Order: sequence, then C-alpha cells, then structure tokens
Amino acid sequence: MLGLPAVVPIPFVVVAGIYGAQLAVDDAPLDVAAPAFGAGLVVAVELAYWSLDARDRVRGMPGDDLRRVAYVAALGVGALLVAAVLLALADAIRTRGLGVDVVGAVAAACALLAVVLFARGRGPASE
Repeated sequence: MLGLPAVVPIPFVVVAGIYGAQLAVDDAPLDVAAPAFGAGLVVAVELAYWSLDARDRVRGMPGDDLRRVAYVAALGVGALLVAAVLLALADAIRTRGLGVDVVGAVAAACALLAVVLFARGRGPASE
C-alpha cells in the first residue's frame, strides 16, 4: 500500500462490492457464510493497518503485540456475532417492500461512512 493509510480500505470495499454483486446476481435468499466473510474482512483490514504501524521503527512496550492480537481476535469474533445476529433477524423478519430496502440502503451507507471515517482517523494527521 506504499505506506498510504487512506488507500487501505479501497481493495476491501471492492471485494465486498463484488461479493454483494455476486449475491444479488445469484438471488439467494440468505447466505449463511456472510457473517464469516464480513468478520474476515474486518480482521483483514485491521491487519493491514497493523502492517502499516509495524513499518515504524519504534519499539512498543512489552506485550503490545499480544494485546493487539487479542484486540484483532476480539474484533473478529464481535463482528461475526453481530453479523450472525443480524442475519438471524433478517431471516426471522423476511419482509419485502420499499421500507425495508430504504432501511438496508441507509445501513449500508452508514457502514461505508464508518469505514471512511475510521480510515481517515488512522492517517498521519490524527497523531
């Protein structure tokens, strides 16, 4: 990534978009692998940022790497649990219509906004 934190989310957004497009084309009701895919993306993004942090030649405190591994693991498990609960709720509701489409679009826009804000907060200007 050439050390540019602002471009880290771009390939992950593209992969998520391709996955979403594939789900739309297949017109499958629910993909039970979606929570694992989402959690994998969250962990991969965090590891990408960690690799940028590792480029700095500053030694951290003893145990920093272990704490970071625990944080990344907890983040992945949390993302998996939240996505699984949302998938179960979506399966239980199975509602169709404009209202549900609007709520889904707003949720997707908020998720993208969170990724962008998170990426901007990781840049050199925030230090």
